[in-house]
Amino acid sequence: MANTGFLVLTNPARVTKLLPVIKKHVLKTLYIQYFPERNIFISDTNLLSSSSLKWKGPRYAQTVANIYEFASTISSRLDVRVLLSCLKNPNVSIIHTKRPVELVIFDQEHNKKDADLFIQDYLSNTSMGCNFIIIDENHQDTSSSASLSGNNDHNPEMENGVEKFYKNVILGGTFDRLHNGHKILLSEAILYCSENLTVGVTDENMLKSKILWELIESCEQRVNVLKDFLVDVDPGLNYNVVPISDIYGPTKDDPNLNLLVVSEETVRGGAKVNELRLDRGLPKLDVHVVKLMPDKQHNENEEPKISSSNQRIRLLGTRIRQPNLNGKTLRPYIIGLTGGIASGKSSIAEKLEKLGAGHVNCDKIAHDLYEPGKECYNLVVKNFGPSILNTKQLIDRKTLGNIVFNNKEQLNKLNNLVWPAILKEAKSQINNLHEKGVDVIVLEAAVLIQANWQNYCHEIWTCIIPEQEAVKRVMERNSLSEEEAKQRITVQPSNVQQINAANVVVSTLWSHEVTQKQVQKAWNELMIYLKEIPDR
Repeated sequence: MANTGFLVLTNPARVTKLLPVIKKHVLKTLYIQYFPERNIFISDTNLLSSSSLKWKGPRYAQTVANIYEFASTISSRLDVRVLLSCLKNPNVSIIHTKRPVELVIFDQEHNKKDADLFIQDYLSNTSMGCNFIIIDENHQDTSSSASLSGNNDHNPEMENGVEKFYKNVILGGTFDRLHNGHKILLSEAILYCSENLTVGVTDENMLKSKILWELIESCEQRVNVLKDFLVDVDPGLNYNVVPISDIYGPTKDDPNLNLLVVSEETVRGGAKVNELRLDRGLPKLDVHVVKLMPDKQHNENEEPKISSSNQRIRLLGTRIRQPNLNGKTLRPYIIGLTGGIASGKSSIAEKLEKLGAGHVNCDKIAHDLYEPGKECYNLVVKNFGPSILNTKQLIDRKTLGNIVFNNKEQLNKLNNLVWPAILKEAKSQINNLHEKGVDVIVLEAAVLIQANWQNYCHEIWTCIIPEQEAVKRVMERNSLSEEEAKQRITVQPSNVQQINAANVVVSTLWSHEVTQKQVQKAWNELMIYLKEIPDR
């Protein structure tokens, strides 16, 4: 199987039949070069340089969008990239791709000589020596819907009967985990642009209202991925990809901009941009609206459109990074389960127990060690005084909590007293379970990251919920005020810190059934992983 493929497409109506076959031959990246308004004759050396073909582009926006939309229903693995240079300017004589092409796919019958000639004349030198295949008529859908036909399926803005291009085009967005919806938005901006394209990328300060925002890639990473895609599909433009800290970005002060590209859901933002520009004496921008792409595979807690939010939700229960085993003994295999207060760790642990895992609950261990006569009881009373005891001479955990959660120094003192004893007992329980034949054991510990116990585990699963949901749950569960609940939350590692240490992330924000699917997904992946580990 080739890592990178190149589809020579002469009829977009065939895409519905071509892509399911192509994904069996191409593993990672598929470039698609659509040659509109003509059949491709490989032996014609003037194929891409015919002077009768005028510079164009916007008319093909809908065809490009339809290709991406169909690709989303076929494979989430394949990175499809529709090349745009030749659609805008048929005088382009060499097709450049950032990734060397290993396999060329033709949708028409050609002999080896013609195929080799195409590869030699029109693909860049990095792709020389690649193989080719022809997908024959049996895979063509000659009766396909006209929705993928691209010759006259789009009505671009016209100026004196000619398609209108803009010298300076701008658009903005989060662009987390670049998906086909993003590619449509970016492609339409490119197709309307003749020289300079500016892309504003929202920085971390603008993200906290988004679902699972803690899983959003860093701004630097998103900027780099965008640059890679833009230069790949059309290297002929000047690109300025910049972080932005408000909805306006460069539109608020750049007088040279001509066109603002927005999606259907950000049309109001486009109107605000023009209001601000007019207030500042800047020329109003033309606004081009791009349709949202439906997500036909979304479930009840996801958006009906292709979105980064859906992608982040689908990351839950998957391995976001591989475990670093560092030569550790693999029996028993220990999952460190952590997360913030009221995040639902115990419910995750219970589900894992039902799947066959052993369970060691460090919170319960701590509770037991606070009992009279235990080592921790004596240490805590000695260091915090008899005022933390109730009338039955038991440690009042709420009274103790009020002391330590209002004073970081006192909290550190308590942790230093009890953490070693908790870990000692946890190790003892793990050994007991392993002696009984349990090979996978969950070590549930809210303090796992702070106590640095992750080094004792093979991998870390963390449970997250939004802060406002955590506050609500803590208030209800612990009968605390909102301020007291927030204090409890602020002294623990943030969701971002928890995720940075995690191999798997789960969330109990939604229904029991949704959580169960996440846990089952993670467990299945773990079982496959353990079977693949040598000497397991």
